[in-house]
Amino acid sequence: MDVAALRERVTTTYHARRDQAMELLDRVPILGRLVNDFIKIEFIDRCMLIAAQGLLALIPMLVVLTAFFPHATSDVVRVFSQATGVGSNGTQLLEGEVTTGQVRTQTGIFGFLITIFSATSFARAIQRMYERIWDQPHVGGVSGAQRCLLWLLGWMLTLQIIGALRRIGDGVGGILGDGVGIVVQALLLSVIWWATSWVLLFGRVAWSQLALGALLTGVIGVVYNRGASVLMPPYVKANADQFGTLGVILAVSTWLIGFAAIMVGSALVGRVVTEDPTVRGVVRRVWRREPEDGTAAPPPAG
Repeated sequence: MDVAALRERVTTTYHARRDQAMELLDRVPILGRLVNDFIKIEFIDRCMLIAAQGLLALIPMLVVLTAFFPHATSDVVRVFSQATGVGSNGTQLLEGEVTTGQVRTQTGIFGFLITIFSATSFARAIQRMYERIWDQPHVGGVSGAQRCLLWLLGWMLTLQIIGALRRIGDGVGGILGDGVGIVVQALLLSVIWWATSWVLLFGRVAWSQLALGALLTGVIGVVYNRGASVLMPPYVKANADQFGTLGVILAVSTWLIGFAAIMVGSALVGRVVTEDPTVRGVVRRVWRREPEDGTAAPPPAG
């Protein structure tokens, strides 16, 4: 085997593919900006940070809320377990480690408040992600903490609403019920992330500019959750059989990384597409019904 010839062929192929990729980026400016922005915001690091904050902040918060308010947070836990694919078996495995009485006794009111406040770190990670994507300075301090806590409480409330809608959809059943349920969930999630981006950016970016990113997050998020509900349970079970509770936590962290990638990628694509001059020109012409020459179309008769 001629190693030198093989190395030369591999190097030649690599340079040829690199030149083709660079030519494509030069030919399609929006694609080049997407690649540059994904690198600029440190896409992988941003996803890992959001997933880590979600794992370290949300899981303890859900455990504590379930212990103190089991009936009020039942839908939240159910929606989260269904989305991550943990299911009833994984939830029972986690709950088997501690009892609600132990959590209430060992946590106390002061510990409960600290847990809720610590959970805002998840919201702060999302806030920094939106600020990084939209090139906005970070808003911290008391006002930032208050806004993150407000968003966290609103997010918990919307999970309750999603749980109620899912029960209604399950009651209808059939293909029609599933189709309507998917559409309603996609629209609801899009509205949630639309409001999320506006709230965590402190209204510094217009609603219209945030719409596409929120829509992508909602639609892709529903598809991701539906796929996870099928693929994740066997993965969770295999991890639980091999590693016990740690295996369930590892499976949840995998789901969180995937959903964080959807959030970051959708927000970034939403900004790049919305600000692209070609896309804006097409939207402007369609909105004003202008022909290609730029002259406005005559108003409809009557």
